[in-house]
Amino acid sequence: MIEKRLYPRLPSDHASALKRKLLQDPRHATFDPALLDEVINDSGAFPPTGGRRMTMGDLLTLREDCQQSLPSETNQWSSSAFDLQMGRTLYETSTGSPGEFGNAKVWDFLTLVLLPDLAITRFPKEARGATARLTGGNRRHVFQRLWRRWQVFGPAIVESNLLTEDDYVAILERSLTSQKKEVARRTVTAIRLSGRTGSARREYTRMFTRQLIQASGIVDISSDDPAHLDGLFKRLGATTNEILDSGPTNN
Repeated sequence: MIEKRLYPRLPSDHASALKRKLLQDPRHATFDPALLDEVINDSGAFPPTGGRRMTMGDLLTLREDCQQSLPSETNQWSSSAFDLQMGRTLYETSTGSPGEFGNAKVWDFLTLVLLPDLAITRFPKEARGATARLTGGNRRHVFQRLWRRWQVFGPAIVESNLLTEDDYVAILERSLTSQKKEVARRTVTAIRLSGRTGSARREYTRMFTRQLIQASGIVDISSDDPAHLDGLFKRLGATTNEILDSGPTNN
């Protein structure tokens, strides 16, 4: 039986203060063991529920594992390689405690206390939407979005590199596909079977997900009936191709 581990929560006011410092001056994007010790020993750091609390040693090990996502040489930097490795580490770490990783305050802790240097390396403070990247619970959070990829699609799809960044955004930023794994994975299959590449693929993904959302308002979309989903996705794929092949779309 996998032991449930409890991760520290960072209070909202503390998170806001640390975020401001991080965005104002990149010199604050350093790991501070004293801050880590202070946060995890706060009386409100862990919920009063069953499970083993993560220790200082556990968290330092997690930090070391996450640091492996960074290349040893600056000129070897690749955001896609970083995203893949970091997502894998966080996903494997969450095994047995996925509910913990659905808590925004846990992500605030991981980002602003345990891994601030890695967060700013991936998305510098000057980057567009930097605040959202550092806000736990935000769909564009620097680390949470990577974990969700593995959580929703599973290792086989993520490691296959079938999906582009645009695909991930189109699928995971919609509640229908992000909350139903089977629907999300069938959407991946539909995108792959389209055979489209480049801008044509992006347009297909955008249009297909739109048709899927519209269909959800009039038909049942669940994972309980595979045959029903097979027929539905086949029809959605055909409709999407018909729309795109008929000429340019305005939306």
